[in-house]
Amino acid sequence: MNKTFRQSFNTKLQPIGERPDLTPFFGLFFLLLLFFMLGSSFVQVSGIKVELPDVGAQSVMGVEKYVIAVAHTGKEPEISFNERLVNMDSLAKELVELSSRSDSGTVILSADKRVPFEITAKIMALAERARLTVIIATLPPREKRETVFEQNY
Repeated sequence: MNKTFRQSFNTKLQPIGERPDLTPFFGLFFLLLLFFMLGSSFVQVSGIKVELPDVGAQSVMGVEKYVIAVAHTGKEPEISFNERLVNMDSLAKELVELSSRSDSGTVILSADKRVPFEITAKIMALAERARLTVIIATLPPREKRETVFEQNY
């Protein structure tokens, strides 16, 4: 009985080569690569290098690209508006002009974490005088912390 059982399940399929065919795998890999590249957003925040501070908020908003970048250079901070170097006076003029033509009325402020807060506050005050909303660019938290609930009696 054992012999007839084995004979009924014999197959005529024989392996063609030693390695499996990887063509479908590579096709799927490149399709997934294309899907993820088209689905992700590559937004360059600024043309100058800025080290952003770490905070707990991690929301992403779709806004027009009006970016104020403040870089730490050692002596005086370097300020750029839409990748053009400016000083505080010309920045104030640019922001007033922007408030008249912007649909969203929003600017993104990315200030280096080593820049004194006084400079950041002055830029935010300039934007407020121009009636613009300021979003401060930060990095998402590196680790997820657990929420601690305290029981009040």
